[in-house]
Amino acid sequence: MLKADSDDWPASPRAAELRNRARERQWSGTGSVEVHKRATLDEFHAALDDSTALAAFVFSPEGLSVLIVTTEGTRIVPLDEWSGIQRLMSGLRSDLDMVATVREGPMADVVRRSLEHRLAALSRSLLDPALALVDGRRIVLTVPGVLNGVPWAMLPAMRGRTFTLAASASRWLRFERQPRRPVSAGFAVGPRVPRGLEEATAGAAAWPGAATLAPAGIAETTQLASRVDVLHIAAHGRHAVDHPLFSGLELADGTLFGYDVDLIESVPDTVVLSACEVGRSSVRWGEEAIGMTRVWLHAGVRCVVAAPVVVADDDACELLGAMHEGLAAGEAPSVALAAASDRTGIVAPFQVHGSGF
Repeated sequence: MLKADSDDWPASPRAAELRNRARERQWSGTGSVEVHKRATLDEFHAALDDSTALAAFVFSPEGLSVLIVTTEGTRIVPLDEWSGIQRLMSGLRSDLDMVATVREGPMADVVRRSLEHRLAALSRSLLDPALALVDGRRIVLTVPGVLNGVPWAMLPAMRGRTFTLAASASRWLRFERQPRRPVSAGFAVGPRVPRGLEEATAGAAAWPGAATLAPAGIAETTQLASRVDVLHIAAHGRHAVDHPLFSGLELADGTLFGYDVDLIESVPDTVVLSACEVGRSSVRWGEEAIGMTRVWLHAGVRCVVAAPVVVADDDACELLGAMHEGLAAGEAPSVALAAASDRTGIVAPFQVHGSGF
């Protein structure tokens, strides 16, 4: 999947209209905003079981550490020097982009080995000291803004593990207490996605009566979102660094922007964004991460499956298509994604944001 042209990304009449509407209706004042009490550590301890752990990364002037919470207690694990982790992250996106685009020829093996070396080093620095304390448990992962863009599902220490990248521990706990019973799914395919219809068809086959829009328009897609439990969008996407809420998905009649999500009366339980980059976030004051994924979560979606970087079309098609077998069978999204990765042998940067189990 290729990125959209950044020169004219939100410079369109529709983007200007949305910008004007945004001035009139502040993001912090939308109907989807609710104030929720922050969970205490005791409440979180009480909600955990022997198969679940919290790994909360904390960044401070003293460096990076991770708070591990299990039924046995709480531990704080200091990590390697931040400067070393920064160096590993500085070339990470370039390596990921190269592996997604250079699939054949003499350079393919070179770029793949470079990425594997970087991911292994990051895994040792970020995860090995902490995950030794959680055995084979599923993990609720929370991260500060400085770690946005890390493809956690691709780190060796996370292979085969069920995890969810939670916006906060309190939000995960709130949704964890609510039943999950998805019974309907809808699929929307944007233009110029070579295997988009194939991906939607494979996913829809797992659901009785699934609706598929191909090519999908903006109004059709938002209407579909309001009447299904699981929404899957296969489209070209882009994260707008300077205007995160103008991150969007290219559909048949224009771009579905983050601000459009604000107008959906009833949002799905789960949203799958099979599009490059829309899992990225920009960090604003207070380390708040804003982007297309967070827009859906803010609107009330329980979880979003998305990737922070470019993904090869073949990987997206086969992995996400297979994931729906588990979703339709009642598996939680984090479980379904991990199982699909095991079945297909595909290690991709797609990860579950929010409350994935």
